[in-house]
Amino acid sequence: MIINKQLTHGSGFEIINIENIELFKKLRKLFIKKININNHSANINAVRLAMAKMNKKEINKSMVELLNFNQLSEMIILSCPKLIKKLCGKELFIQRRAHIIVNVPGDGQAKQWPHYEMISGLSPFSYIIWAPLHDLDDDGGIYYINQKISENIMRKEEKKGLVNGTDVLNLMEKQKPVKIKFGQAIIFNPFVIHGNTSFYSKYARIACNVRFQSFKRPLLQKNSDYLKYFKL
Repeated sequence: MIINKQLTHGSGFEIINIENIELFKKLRKLFIKKININNHSANINAVRLAMAKMNKKEINKSMVELLNFNQLSEMIILSCPKLIKKLCGKELFIQRRAHIIVNVPGDGQAKQWPHYEMISGLSPFSYIIWAPLHDLDDDGGIYYINQKISENIMRKEEKKGLVNGTDVLNLMEKQKPVKIKFGQAIIFNPFVIHGNTSFYSKYARIACNVRFQSFKRPLLQKNSDYLKYFKL
């Protein structure tokens, strides 16, 4: 399988197409309803425009509305069932609570520092799907560092006894975030360094992500991120 080789022996990440686009559109509609902006009648760009004008406190208050989005993990998984089944089989461990991340434009906003998922002690057998809820045609997306480069940096850091040292932080310079369309996503492994930089737009960036792995692979995480057994 080509994508399996790409994720394990290639760049470590790949752009994919959402298989069940109608389900993913339903996910987006549920997000708009639960985020409770403009009386639930807004489209995604109206929500992005409103959130781009919010301060951190206002965004955090709005994000509380998403705490009851209990079906988010399952909806992301079921949006790409064939791919996930080929990678991991029918029986999975999936993230107990998937994430929706809002990034606001402007110089004063926090950047997402370069990092890799294994830094949290999660299983090395996991994969991550990251999908925006709208087109990403500006610099508001995420950048990914080729797996070989990522692994070399990790080895250097291990010798120095560092985590997220200067070699990692310097990767933020001159990175070009991936540009993709709604209905596309990025799947990557837990060893790929990724992050985002400040961007300039009148719209916020809104994306969701979920971690998953085969039920037959051992769980090595330090926290309780995986609590859900799921069968495709």
